[in-house]
Amino acid sequence: MDATQDASEAATHDETQRTTIRRLSWMLAWGLPLIALITGIALTNTGTIDQSMPAGDDMYDVVLLAVWPAGLVLLGVGALGLTAAALTSVVLTTKR
Repeated sequence: MDATQDASEAATHDETQRTTIRRLSWMLAWGLPLIALITGIALTNTGTIDQSMPAGDDMYDVVLLAVWPAGLVLLGVGALGLTAAALTSVVLTTKR
């Protein structure tokens, strides 16, 4: 009787552990592309960032940094990642 109870508790623990890992992996699969998409939209919308460095008496050297190319890359990565997560969700949740 104790062996059966121990096996039942071990199976319950394994199932709980698998469920936790599955939930974390789904959150990661949906969360990372969503963050990349939002960051890509923000960087693409920003376009350029100016960086001011002091160059002497009330003078500043201004450097313009283009961030829109990184925004486009992150936008593409986010869109492809969300598409992949959606397709995976459809395939794995379909009854066979």
